[in-house]
Amino acid sequence: MNVMRTMAVGVGASLWLASVGAMAQEPGASQPQHAKETRVLEEGAPKIAKQCLSLALDSGENRDIQGKSIYDTNAWDYTADDLEGDDTFELLVDLLGPGNTKYNLTCQVDADGQVTFESVEASSTVKSNPGGA
Repeated sequence: MNVMRTMAVGVGASLWLASVGAMAQEPGASQPQHAKETRVLEEGAPKIAKQCLSLALDSGENRDIQGKSIYDTNAWDYTADDLEGDDTFELLVDLLGPGNTKYNLTCQVDADGQVTFESVEASSTVKSNPGGA
């Protein structure tokens, strides 16, 4: 009988310790890490950033970016008035990939707002806003 009582007390103590440990865990500690909020996630992507993504998809070479979301961009820095002659603005658009992957798109925008696609590369960093996101 003492063996049964000892086992019951032991099991009860184990359950109590497990529940205390779960309560002591920091809130959200077992939750997956979410992407840091960006202006794009808060307000939506600007038109020229969407155009850059569309041109990258139309190029046919970038199947890896199909269905990926725009995470960040420097599109808000584009001002046609700042461009002279044949100058262009380097538009950077970052997409969220699987895991820690980011797809960095590079496009050029001229003074008339025409967007041309240049390249896409996979990396683990955001290129459009290195200090922000």
